[in-house]
Amino acid sequence: MNLKLAFSSSLPFSTILSLNLFDGPTLASPWSSKLNPTHLRFGVLVMLLVSCSAPPPASAPLRIAVHSIWTSFSIIFVAQDKGLFAKYGVSVLPVSVAEYMDGIKLYKENQVDGVFIGLIDAITLEAEGRSPRFVYASDYSETSDVVIGNPTLNSLSELKGKKVSFDGFNSFSHTLVLKLLEKAGIREGEFQVANIPYSEVLEALEAGKIQAGHTYGPTVTNALAKGYKILGVAGDIPQLVTEGLVVNANVVDTRHEEVQNMVKALVEAMDFLQHSPEEGLRIIAKHSGISETELALILKGVHVLNLKGNQEAFKSDGILLKGGKEIADFLHQKGVLLNLPDLNKIMDGQFINVIGHEP
Repeated sequence: MNLKLAFSSSLPFSTILSLNLFDGPTLASPWSSKLNPTHLRFGVLVMLLVSCSAPPPASAPLRIAVHSIWTSFSIIFVAQDKGLFAKYGVSVLPVSVAEYMDGIKLYKENQVDGVFIGLIDAITLEAEGRSPRFVYASDYSETSDVVIGNPTLNSLSELKGKKVSFDGFNSFSHTLVLKLLEKAGIREGEFQVANIPYSEVLEALEAGKIQAGHTYGPTVTNALAKGYKILGVAGDIPQLVTEGLVVNANVVDTRHEEVQNMVKALVEAMDFLQHSPEEGLRIIAKHSGISETELALILKGVHVLNLKGNQEAFKSDGILLKGGKEIADFLHQKGVLLNLPDLNKIMDGQFINVIGHEP
């Protein structure tokens, strides 16, 4: 047996030093006279060889919070069920949340390593010192995020003095409402606000608590069926609601290869969803509890970003930095951000840019 074998074993170094593995006198012990040193050395050698051959313990999975109603976030389930994480040798645990803001809460409490969110929320997380790194862009919303209002209303400009809801203060939802109303000529302070989860907007409309609100998914379908009207959509402010995956900076630094392999799997999962939508939606429906029809409607209302779209998005003149600057300037003017963040620090395109260029 050589020294290299001893040190490569999983036994503690102190234990190895205490063993008499070499020729020569042994330390006295109550049992040393009863055992042949040669037999002892052989037994220890077998133990070390077995120890060396045992696989190393698997690292904990990367925990990723996902608002599973949003189809392009839920490609994480496609990657899971189609064995793509296993293909790239990474363990990922999707943590499904019913409400969008619940995922952000888990991230802030360090209960997850990453979360699918909007670019706007990644910027506010950085301002709070939460160290998000935007590593993958899934989509930007066009018609899936809407402001829906009472049947008597015909435009956003009629919301002056009315009560309008959004999901979370200083969130992407809040910013979308502010930007849409500003475009319609209504400044902040000229309308009342209410913080209401997207899933409760229809109930609030029917109860007369609000006259309009931001929502998406089945709530939109149900509201339209009852005569409520879409007054504005995310696409009215192009690429404002750009979304994707953020991972904590410490995880990016300490588990770099795992993050890289997770991003590879997500890129492949998005390709699978685009080329095999029926199977992809069936997988997502199983995990989200949302019908394939609703998931298809949400997907139809976003611009999905594949690998090429991601590579373009992460460029210096791409939608992440360009859009991020506009968002940061807006939030700074509103007093949400005390200082402008370093967007180059937030946008981490290294994992996307390496795909297809590996040696």
